[in-house]
Amino acid sequence: MKEIRKSYCGLCHPRCGTLLHIENNKVVKVTGDPDHPISRGAICERGRLMVEHLYHPQRLNYPLKRVGKKGEGHWQRISWDQALDEVAEKLASLKEKHGAETLAFTHGTKRTYHWDCRRFFNLFGSPNTCGVNTICMCPSYATEYATYGGMIMGSEVMGARCVVLWGNNASNSSPLYLSAHLAKARKNGAKLIVIDPRRIKEAEQADLWLQVRPGTDLALMLGWIRLIIAEKLYDREFVANWTVGFDELKVAVEAYTPEKVAEITSVPAELIVQAARMYATTGPAVIPFGYGLDKQGINATQCARGRAILRAITGNLEVSGGENFSMAGDIGKIHDWEYLELNDTLPASQRAKQLGAEQYPIFGFPGWERTSAANKKLPEGYVAPPEAWHSNLAHAREVMNAIITGKPYPVTAAITLANNPLLALPNTKRVFEALKALELYVVVDYFMTPSAAMADYVFPAASTVETPELWLTGGFCVACPQAMEPLYERRNSYDFYRGLAIRLGQEQHWPWETVEEVYDHCLEPLGLNFKQLLNQPGIFGAREYRRYEKFGFGTPSGKVELKSSIFEELGKDALPQYREPVWSPKADPTLTAEYPLILITGSRYMPMYHSEHRQIEAARKKMPDPLVSLHPATAEKFGLAEGDWAVISTPLASIRQRVKLSDAMDPTMVDIQHSWWFPERDPKLPELFGVFESNANMLCPDDPEFCSPEIGSWPHSALLCRVEKEERSK
Repeated sequence: MKEIRKSYCGLCHPRCGTLLHIENNKVVKVTGDPDHPISRGAICERGRLMVEHLYHPQRLNYPLKRVGKKGEGHWQRISWDQALDEVAEKLASLKEKHGAETLAFTHGTKRTYHWDCRRFFNLFGSPNTCGVNTICMCPSYATEYATYGGMIMGSEVMGARCVVLWGNNASNSSPLYLSAHLAKARKNGAKLIVIDPRRIKEAEQADLWLQVRPGTDLALMLGWIRLIIAEKLYDREFVANWTVGFDELKVAVEAYTPEKVAEITSVPAELIVQAARMYATTGPAVIPFGYGLDKQGINATQCARGRAILRAITGNLEVSGGENFSMAGDIGKIHDWEYLELNDTLPASQRAKQLGAEQYPIFGFPGWERTSAANKKLPEGYVAPPEAWHSNLAHAREVMNAIITGKPYPVTAAITLANNPLLALPNTKRVFEALKALELYVVVDYFMTPSAAMADYVFPAASTVETPELWLTGGFCVACPQAMEPLYERRNSYDFYRGLAIRLGQEQHWPWETVEEVYDHCLEPLGLNFKQLLNQPGIFGAREYRRYEKFGFGTPSGKVELKSSIFEELGKDALPQYREPVWSPKADPTLTAEYPLILITGSRYMPMYHSEHRQIEAARKKMPDPLVSLHPATAEKFGLAEGDWAVISTPLASIRQRVKLSDAMDPTMVDIQHSWWFPERDPKLPELFGVFESNANMLCPDDPEFCSPEIGSWPHSALLCRVEKEERSK
């Protein structure tokens, strides 16, 4: 029997509509859904992996309990009830002994729901959720809320007359959306400026390409701001009426002349001037979010501030074809993820125990409480309140240290869901020591990963096609249909957390038996339920512009804070200030003599997504080995050729990757692929799927001097390294 069922893809961030082609109750092919209101039939390389992902022989299908020592690879299959009973019993015992803060969690990039995790932790009493949020969009999220009261994920690229692609490799990171929208904007005559250390595909098509030295983007931003102010290219009416701190900003950027910025960034002064003028005079203009800025370490937070300030002073906020963060039409009536998090249930006494919040207050409860209070001054449904899982977290380094040392208090248990901390967090060996030291480690995942191999209990996660979802943004809400019952004993994250919650006395706060019932509740204000929404294209709100003229901005002052009162109140730089990265040619010439090349990691490459898809044959055929990209002149200098295995070293560690020659970067640079492990290898220690062999995070430090002082973002780029030919083959 053959049939076609509507579904959606969740193998990266968007929830693109798909059609599952089914024969004899088995999916045999996936194609794009031409009737989907957002993706309109498009599907990328990752989406085509869904069949293999769904039926892969290495998928986790049943709950497993560790037998023997950690990392030995011996497991016992048990039931969900037994697994949840035992985990809940152990959590209750550890809570009684050490307090609720003894439980931590590591976040990943959104593969599943996140509000359910935060709801569970708030009710359990622990403030210690942490993870990759610290270097992935969330620094921008927290910073933009402090600056103008919302996060811009809705840059209206197709309506813009100038697009600045800053630290954003759109063709690899967003091929169906940003890349496609950019192509339409260019067809309509929009100017394109690309700022990237590498000559990415978009740089080859750009009007201007600024090949910035890694880690110096903030200096370039400050140079743009100075020139825009000095040449009076800013929107004087908007600045006068809707900003605070302009005079202080003007003083703060005075030193960043084109010549000074050129010296710092390696971008020619005349190109800096030309690009700044093009952006400021070709409106409306947009600078879409780019992950490249969040992973720069010491300057990451102020990079987000610099981008926010540029958007504001040029008058591109909340305008057609510009940068928008308010919610459209009836979208704001829907009960959102912050509503579901139940943040108010965590008492102040527990909030105060959040690890790292004293050092990095912008990204903990101190910052979140202030942005939330400012948001509450706006009419309900105008701008979404800041979600805690996006902007209110413990710091991963401090969580790992507490696990290892027991200070400032014991952290003895952790849950990992939709994350692989050995591949996601820096300083991999310390993360490994922490996972070894946990008394209780629980993992929910699709596959047995290196991190899962260190767990005490492993639960099988349902694929996106096996569970429903609500795709909710500031502009639309689309119901994502569950196409099939979960195979074997896979379940979604809501079932996992609700199962634990009921066993731990939280039952009254989890009244909905299924996640679909949760979505029914979310849609109640619109008089809809989830099934009804499935039968219509979605909810699309009419966009209103310049609504700040009625309501102001969701900041303490009600205006765009070019000088941030929240930053100042929490003892951090209220105005952006550039800092030279710790490991850089200018900061440490002695170290540079030993490590002469500038290292960047984290570059996107299809069809992999972070540490996922390494076991999927179709993906590995396209990307069989981890690659280090070198300029041909650099490779020749160090005796390397295409295909050689090279050893890449920083002062922290060494890894191996295969050489790929590319003239896309400067000869002083090295670009290595991130998140590599080898599912085909031995899962037991010491091999542990080869997690220490080619993993870029082995090379990345996270000590305080490397991290942004406001949020604690660690560096995945702007590092120093050396590259040598591997003497032995493996």
